[in-house]
Amino acid sequence: MWVKICGITRYEDARRACELGADAVGFVLTPSRRRVEPGAVLPWIHGLEDIEKVGVFTDENPEEIARLGMELGLDTLQLHGQLSREHRALAERFSIIWATRGFCEEPIPRDIPCRVLIDPSQGSGTRGRWQRLDIPFILAGGLDPDNVHQAVRQAHPVGVDVSSGVEHAPGIKDAVKMERFIREARS
Repeated sequence: MWVKICGITRYEDARRACELGADAVGFVLTPSRRRVEPGAVLPWIHGLEDIEKVGVFTDENPEEIARLGMELGLDTLQLHGQLSREHRALAERFSIIWATRGFCEEPIPRDIPCRVLIDPSQGSGTRGRWQRLDIPFILAGGLDPDNVHQAVRQAHPVGVDVSSGVEHAPGIKDAVKMERFIREARS
């Protein structure tokens, strides 16, 4: 089970997620309570090794997304909303996670290789329906250490993504919750 800890704003949380065995850490680079300024992570993000570094974007210009992705050494871009032809060029340099509220609401982009993330809450942390789909997908939205095992058993995703479910406060992670979340997701 692939596990991403998102909404990382501090080095100590990113390092702890790595040590606990998370597969990816996410940096919100779009307007949000968990937004991190690129300059705040630049001094340490390149030192994160053996973990996928994901930048989360919404309506930013694809050129700006590419510039930030290169500057921060991101491996993956998580793109929310409609993808355009301009986004196709991003897939030449980065792995893409396409985030949508639900599989039935928007067609999967066929011309851009991507993983699909289903987040009915659109980053608000509220729980959506957990259901199986005919495609591999990453599940997000309202997950926490107490419900992730049930969500995985019910929906059979290939991965899970959590942010507020493992926090003390927006952008401040709880190491005990992260550890429990990862263990429960993979049990």
